[in-house]
Amino acid sequence: MENYPAPAVEQMVPQKKTWIIPVVILGAIGLIVLAFVLARGPRAEPVTAPSVEVGTCLKGDINNAVGVKNAECGTPEANFEVVGKQDGRSEIEVRVTGGMYCDEYSDVDAYLFQGKQASTEGVLLCLEDLKNPGQRAPVVGDCLPGDAVEAKKLAKVDCAVAGYKVLAVEKKSAVAYGDDTCAQVPSTDAKLTWRRVGPGLSQERVLCLDKLK
Repeated sequence: MENYPAPAVEQMVPQKKTWIIPVVILGAIGLIVLAFVLARGPRAEPVTAPSVEVGTCLKGDINNAVGVKNAECGTPEANFEVVGKQDGRSEIEVRVTGGMYCDEYSDVDAYLFQGKQASTEGVLLCLEDLKNPGQRAPVVGDCLPGDAVEAKKLAKVDCAVAGYKVLAVEKKSAVAYGDDTCAQVPSTDAKLTWRRVGPGLSQERVLCLDKLK
């Protein structure tokens, strides 16, 4: 009896479903991200200049315009209040002038430009710092001490005991030669330059004073 070799049997190796693991991992990551977003809750809307009106309050770092967002006035998170708004400004002119266009508004401490670079259709927002307001310039009607040294400190006093009274406030800087500040105020007896220099908005004014005593 002849012996014949046993027929070769092809072993069937089950194929692993390698696509299942990446899908499971991606699904788990997606669930984690979704849970994180939901846990954070609704986020404040970023500031868009056309929608910002005078009286609006803001929060964030004004040196990073993208991070500035609307805030409810009167709340601890509100850092600034918009006290002035000007359309049609360019980033270049705002930076070159240091925000001088905001000088016409009272209680202004800083400014924020909203718009594209090199565009003339930007918006300039003039801001009052609610947390750290800057020194305020005297206004018409304020009174200062009679001593010249004390008057330069700009410490306002009762007009009944004052030496000077502010008749007018002009933006132009006083210079030694060709100085025509306070020329429109004939009753001016003395002039005093007020300056605020520092972070935010730098300002300079000339106070036209009436000597009371």
